[in-house]
Amino acid sequence: MNKNKKSVFALVGIAMLILLYITTLVTAFLNIPYWDRLFQASLAATVAIPILLWIYLMLYRHWKNRQE
Repeated sequence: MNKNKKSVFALVGIAMLILLYITTLVTAFLNIPYWDRLFQASLAATVAIPILLWIYLMLYRHWKNRQE
């Protein structure tokens, strides 16, 4: 896999995590109902997003090698 594609996936993952944290921070300050569940979802997504991106990259590499 090209290093450029890995960099793009990494940047997309970082952007998703930053937007997730900003959303969580805004909901905490606005006192939105169920903010605690949103915070728990944010914590879960902090772990899940990098893992899902890693799995996607592994599957893409496997699929690319299989076609060659």
